[in-house]
Amino acid sequence: MERDQELLEIINDLLLKGYEGGYWDYKSDYPATSEDKLHDIICMANNLEDRDAYLIYGANDDGTVCGIENSNKRCVTADFIKFLRDKHFAGGFIPQVEMRTLKIGGHELDVLIILRGNHTPYYLQYDFGKDPQISKRIRAGAIYTRTADMNTPRDKTASIEHTEYLWRKHFGYDLRPAQRFELLLEDYAGWSETNWDNCRQSYHKDYPEYRIVVGESKDGRETLSYFYDDESMPWAKLKLEYFSTVLYETELWYMDLGRCIIPKPEWRFIIGKGLYYYFLKYSINGRLLGLFTEGTYQCNDRSGIEMPIMIFEHERERKRFEEWFLNVDDELRKDIMLKIEEDAIIQHIVGKEERDGKPELGVKDVALAFALYKRWRKIRNFTEE
Repeated sequence: MERDQELLEIINDLLLKGYEGGYWDYKSDYPATSEDKLHDIICMANNLEDRDAYLIYGANDDGTVCGIENSNKRCVTADFIKFLRDKHFAGGFIPQVEMRTLKIGGHELDVLIILRGNHTPYYLQYDFGKDPQISKRIRAGAIYTRTADMNTPRDKTASIEHTEYLWRKHFGYDLRPAQRFELLLEDYAGWSETNWDNCRQSYHKDYPEYRIVVGESKDGRETLSYFYDDESMPWAKLKLEYFSTVLYETELWYMDLGRCIIPKPEWRFIIGKGLYYYFLKYSINGRLLGLFTEGTYQCNDRSGIEMPIMIFEHERERKRFEEWFLNVDDELRKDIMLKIEEDAIIQHIVGKEERDGKPELGVKDVALAFALYKRWRKIRNFTEE
């Protein structure tokens, strides 16, 4: 897979260095204790390089590969997610991780990717660990990070300079205006009220130089719009402005004749396979969706029925879904499509679409892709429990 090849190149380069660094660490085996495991992850999540970090299990301290295939401590992504969810992180901000297995030199390596996040510093509200020695516990309120190839000792906290850097990153003080705008979009209560109809702009109440401005509406229609009771879909240009400078431009879709307002979703048209609409949660449009839905990320019609729009955390997750989607058994596709075609609501939607001239890939294809997405979600949720 393309993404596996990309990671393989990254890890190979890190192994060839022969030394550990500010965002990567070699481990010949998994940690002996939960305290060790948690400390490693927090330090990497708070790395000072402002990037994804890597714990490479199955490599010696000099970068030579010894393999992890014989370890009885191996974990998968779901194990790490559950492990982190059980800890009391301040503010509820938990490092996002993903485990991947690579084959190098006839051996297997488990690579835990600690994804770059803006909610630094990650730290605990309560001590973790039962050992009476404070040096062996993860302390509440302590800020752990990584300097060169060294983690902050457990009985200490990061320097003032490093702590300040992590908090400045959290609040976006050192970001360019476009980057800071993205963080402000997550502050749902911070924006002035508007109805996006008569009043077509909103500003951030603490930083009024940041504004969301919507232009005049135009008539439009999308395959997605047929799923709403009223397929009329006015749309308008939406601009993110800093003072008088336009930082980003997209569209605002007034679905169901304005009863449901969403930013323009992304879409994928796959010849012979399907069509699907989606948002990446941490893209600009995904953050806008969070703002318009006050953090629910739900796209429903006036009756509360969920619309066929997929929500992914990031591009990696979308690619994982698409890989699965493209390899679904043809018989399963046929069975699901048969159920879709027999559904009275879908028949009504298809009738509206055919009245206007059916496209190459239409509402049934969108419905099929979304049904498979829901199935994929159930599989993932089951494996992560």
